Amino acid sequence: MEGRAYALKLVAIAALWLALARFLPDFLWRALPRALLDSLSLPVYSMLCQVATTVLGVGMARLAFVRARAALGLERPSLWHISIAMLLAPAVFVMASYLALKIAEPYLLAELATEGAGASRRNAGAFGRAVAEAPLALTLVWGAVLAAIAEELAFRGALFGAVEASIARVFGPPADEVASSGRGGERWFSGGLATVASAVVFGAMHADMKGSVGIVRVVATTCLGLACGTARLLSGTVVVAMIVHFTYNAVSLMLGRGLFRGDSEPLVSVVPNRLLALAALGALVALGIGVGRRASRRA
Repeated sequence: MEGRAYALKLVAIAALWLALARFLPDFLWRALPRALLDSLSLPVYSMLCQVATTVLGVGMARLAFVRARAALGLERPSLWHISIAMLLAPAVFVMASYLALKIAEPYLLAELATEGAGASRRNAGAFGRAVAEAPLALTLVWGAVLAAIAEELAFRGALFGAVEASIARVFGPPADEVASSGRGGERWFSGGLATVASAVVFGAMHADMKGSVGIVRVVATTCLGLACGTARLLSGTVVVAMIVHFTYNAVSLMLGRGLFRGDSEPLVSVVPNRLLALAALGALVALGIGVGRRASRRA
């Protein structure tokens, strides 16, 4: 009975949290005074919504659980997991971008033929303009730091935990025991499904743009969700998922500002060679660290 109650509370919190993330910005846009809204830029308004949603979500978890941090996966990460997450995130970005562009390519070519070269920029709307034109420091706080914290707590914290606990409840021992122990084949089964489910919902929640740029956004965010869910599953903490998300978004923002731009022809699609080199170097260093750690543990 306790395991069932644990799973049901997590499901309820995840559903309410995602509803807040989806509808609170629209509600506040209609409820707040117009004079106040006119004084706020899109990044600042989005940051306020991110903070409000996160505070309300964490507050619900604290009211529902004695060990709210454990329920949301807020365990202390190891330096090993943090390092690997930061090193591999640029490679995740390159692979996700390549896949997203390949899937969207037919639609992008059709847009170019019918709507001209500015179609993608128009479809990106105010969000795309804010990312490209807002002060870099403000954009990093909004699009990298707060986005990583707010979205990972909701998706790889509450939603991941809800799916994992529900699956474990049906197919394994009590859900609270699985969540607290973090061991056993049940954890890999339920955690794997939680990774996929949270990634799919994460991608769907980013279906807010039209045309090919919308396809790129959904595919890329779904790939990011899979990477963050894998980080949560392997490390046992949502903090490592936040590190992956932060680094991924920081790379994306720097790419949008032209910080990886070079004169040489890209070797992989439209990914600048400097970014490709950074991703390859990070992956090689991560591999070297992993091999060295494995050898030392065997010794």
